[in-house]
Formats: sequence, structure tokens, C-alpha cells
Amino acid sequence: MTSDRDHINDLLDFYGDLLTKHQRDVFGDYYREDLSMQEIAENYQVSKAAVSDLIKRTLKQLEDYESKLHMIDQFQKIDELVSKMNQEKDDLVRGYAIELDRLNRG
Repeated sequence: MTSDRDHINDLLDFYGDLLTKHQRDVFGDYYREDLSMQEIAENYQVSKAAVSDLIKRTLKQLEDYESKLHMIDQFQKIDELVSKMNQEKDDLVRGYAIELDRLNRG
């Protein structure tokens, strides 16, 4: 089971390129750099309320992407399958597992 923070970081990893640079920067500052909303507001010379609103809207947007595209869900399912395949004694199956893992990780 992943934590909320891990899930949010997965969302950013998978869908971050679909955000504007400003959204990525602010969202990343909050979730990856662990800056407070007040610190972010000061850095961007905006109100704390504006930062809060942007973070909430961005999270909703990222969740919407996942609900439509299911990329994280598919990645996790493939990862589980690769793990099971790697446990097989059959060399052919393990070879397929290696190839699947390579494709899944890009």
C-alpha cells in the first residue's frame, strides 16, 4: 500500500509534463521540496490562498488524468506480473519478465 504522498509523487511523475511549468514548480515545491504554502507564496510573490488554490486544482487535475488514463494503475499491474514471472523457474518466462520490465520502466 502506498502513502498519499507516494501516490501524489506518482501522479506528478506520470502526468507532470501535462501541467504548466508554474503548476509543476509550485506543486513540486509543496510535495517534493516540502516547502510550506507561506514559503511558496513568498517565493512567487502571491498570496497563501492563491498557492492553496493552485495546489488543490493541480491535484484534482492530476487525479482526473489518472481516472481517465489509468497509467499508474497499469504500471503497478505490470510490475506485479513481472515480479511473479521472475519467480518462475522457466528461463523463457523470466526472459519475458525482463523484457516487460524494461518496457514498463521506459
